[in-house]
Amino acid sequence: MKKNYILILAGIISFSSYSQSNVTDFEDLNLSTDSYWNGSDQSGQFISNTVMFNNAYDTAWGGSWSGVSYSNMKDDTTAGYGNQFSCIAAIGYNSSATYSIFNPKSNILVTIPNYGALTGFWINNSTYAYLSMKNGDSFAKKFGDSTNAAGVDDGTNGNDWFKLTIHGENSDSVEFYLADFRGSASADYILKDWTYVDLSTLNPNSKNLTFSMSSSDVGGFGMNTPKYFCMDNLTYTTSLSVVENIENSISIYPNPTQNNINVKFEETINNASYRLIDVAGREVVSSTLNGVSSLKLDLSNQNNGVYFLMINIEGEVITKKIIKQ
Repeated sequence: MKKNYILILAGIISFSSYSQSNVTDFEDLNLSTDSYWNGSDQSGQFISNTVMFNNAYDTAWGGSWSGVSYSNMKDDTTAGYGNQFSCIAAIGYNSSATYSIFNPKSNILVTIPNYGALTGFWINNSTYAYLSMKNGDSFAKKFGDSTNAAGVDDGTNGNDWFKLTIHGENSDSVEFYLADFRGSASADYILKDWTYVDLSTLNPNSKNLTFSMSSSDVGGFGMNTPKYFCMDNLTYTTSLSVVENIENSISIYPNPTQNNINVKFEETINNASYRLIDVAGREVVSSTLNGVSSLKLDLSNQNNGVYFLMINIEGEVITKKIIKQ
């Protein structure tokens, strides 16, 4: 008998008829006070509440990053490149501690589970980008001025703008202006408060997001405005229903564990696979599952912390949060 399962952190549920909202708020990521993660461990990604975020770190010239990082920095006053990891609100959405910082390139930066449909997220300017647009700096102009950073007329007449474009998987996109000086002076703004971006117009089959940024302030090397924005509380929905006794269909124990994790299936599993990854997205172990009804994972040599067991059964990905202590 063919069965598809989806396991989401606290338990096991299957596809069906009612809508459930899932929020990725980054509060499950461990950070010391007033600090950030920028991918310097070269893991290439991290996972927060079942959503994967990609990161690239280049060790050349002292190290630089692109993609997605996360932070709980509160510096809303220091201008310049040295303050890349702060949000101008000095806090996450809804007064939360942790948020993400994007320095987007062309590759996929966000991947939601394949059973989800994107809803939206909350956005704000980074301190770096905000203060650059507000006051200008050595490279970028002050928004609203008719001259560039070098004092030369740039042809904008002060009608400046800074735009994020969110791309789905089917050539559809959503645009959002992080600053806009194209209207009346009284309507000019540089975003400083967390604001919701609605993604419900994207194709519901879109599971991966890419991002591009553009600005009225450009020079010989491209955009002068710092290419950063902040995200918090990414949401996606799932259409689910509780199936009778489904919690007993797959058993995972003990959790938390000190050494081994046991996985038991109600039926023999064929043509399946699994990956065990840590919270930074690094793979610990992976293998196929054929003709088995149980699985044992040895975590005795792994560091204490959070892991995710991702089991692919008949095209559906089952994700389970595991804690080793």
